[in-house]
Amino acid sequence: MIKYFKNFEQTFSVNKAALIVGFFTLASRLAGLVRDRLFASKFGAGDILDSYYAAFRVPDFVFNLLILGTLSIAFIPVFSELLILDRQKANRTASTILNCTLLLMCAVCFGLFIFVEPLTKALVPGFSGPKLIDTIALTRIFLLSPIIFTLSNVFTSMLNAQKKFLIVGLAPVLYNIGIIFGLLALYPRYGIIGLSYGVIIGALLHLGIQIPQAIALGFRWQPILDFKDIAFKKMSRLFVPKIFGLDNSQISLLIGSVVGSLLASGSIAILNLANNLQAVPLGIFALSISVATFPALSENFARNDNRGFLATLSKSLAQILFFIIPVSVSILLLRAHIVRLVYGAGEFSWEDTILTFKTLGIFAISLFSQSLTPLLGRAFYARRNTIIPVIINSFTMLINGALAYFLGKAYGVVGIAAGFSIASIINVILLFLALHNFLHKSMPKEDLHAFDLGIFSQIAKIAASSLGAGLAIYGALYAIEPFVNTRTALGLLIQAGLAGAVGAIIYLFTASSLHLRQAREMLKLIKNLFEK
Repeated sequence: MIKYFKNFEQTFSVNKAALIVGFFTLASRLAGLVRDRLFASKFGAGDILDSYYAAFRVPDFVFNLLILGTLSIAFIPVFSELLILDRQKANRTASTILNCTLLLMCAVCFGLFIFVEPLTKALVPGFSGPKLIDTIALTRIFLLSPIIFTLSNVFTSMLNAQKKFLIVGLAPVLYNIGIIFGLLALYPRYGIIGLSYGVIIGALLHLGIQIPQAIALGFRWQPILDFKDIAFKKMSRLFVPKIFGLDNSQISLLIGSVVGSLLASGSIAILNLANNLQAVPLGIFALSISVATFPALSENFARNDNRGFLATLSKSLAQILFFIIPVSVSILLLRAHIVRLVYGAGEFSWEDTILTFKTLGIFAISLFSQSLTPLLGRAFYARRNTIIPVIINSFTMLINGALAYFLGKAYGVVGIAAGFSIASIINVILLFLALHNFLHKSMPKEDLHAFDLGIFSQIAKIAASSLGAGLAIYGALYAIEPFVNTRTALGLLIQAGLAGAVGAIIYLFTASSLHLRQAREMLKLIKNLFEK
């Protein structure tokens, strides 16, 4: 399969790239669900999982703040341009970036290591005794992961800029395998610290698999820090503002740890488990298409191809919504089945299930906005503008923080999720309006008008088709219920599987009858598969 995808990505197209990224994102998310099921069944939503997830917050916050979604946004547009002009210069700049970010992250993590105890106490004020001690111990070891992932992210950016997505897609799968190894093999021997060893092993695998392909593409590491490099200065101008545009989901999880530590035991675990479930369609459809589209958007801008830029953006927007809107409807209707099937084993109780599927339902309402945000942000970044999305993101981040805190205290975990969803919807509306205004200054009015008509026409058709699919799923659930035992996992799987299949069929045929190109292409693909 890997050999097939290697041949497949030899000739680039956004569709091919999205398929590769989507396929391996699916593999990674499935591995993640296996990981979460093993954790949930082993520990339930209780003190151990609370400590485990809370210990990620400081390392993840730092990595997300300084590197993830920041480095690649600054790196790929400039590196892509350098590759066209001078490949040797591009690799020299890449060495400077790698060395600089590594030194920066080592310094930050060393400082955090020294002050990890007061930081952890501030992050989880409701923890005490062994629960607090475990969280501090795990956080200390997890602080190695941002250093490893910083190196890995530089290689990821280099490979993505050169339109190589296969190995990058495999890396998260190996990361999850490392974590699972920690749970199954190291936890029985070393206790809760064994879980942290698994995380570090997974991070090393994530890095290690990418290095050989980067070398094969011509990268040679150089021990240099050339701060006078013009390309480095360009990246810095894009990088620094983006630091202040931290992903709202990270703020929500951070606030969730603070508020959740004051709530019942297991609240932090439930928030993370529900978030991990909604992350599956986000990764498969939204992030895969956004990641695959970004190099193409950057290249369109570098070549001053405005019509190509709009065409690429329009196609990607429609593709994301074509998948994510019906998936959101399905999750809302099948959320109890999903949670029980994925997590409902061992120590994970029915009370845990109820709270998790309520939280998942709130997250699902904003899936469409969470899905479009990465693409709209990358549309700005491809045109060398990080200021506008950072300002918008900072504003909605404050809204997210305030809502998550007050709603979380009033309604628990569900309130934290509600605060995030409301802020996410506000964020995508502001991003779209700002992008439209930004493009209006540099593109012909008639081209933007055609772009608007195309997008809103497709959204209306997708929404109508999704409504039909939702009604079909709802009816099928009740029609199937008398014939299966929904108290068993098999019965739930049959009921949810058949209802979901009915909804998917209705959606595809309705969308096809409304002349949605994506639906017709999928039906054609299915027909060809059966004919073979």
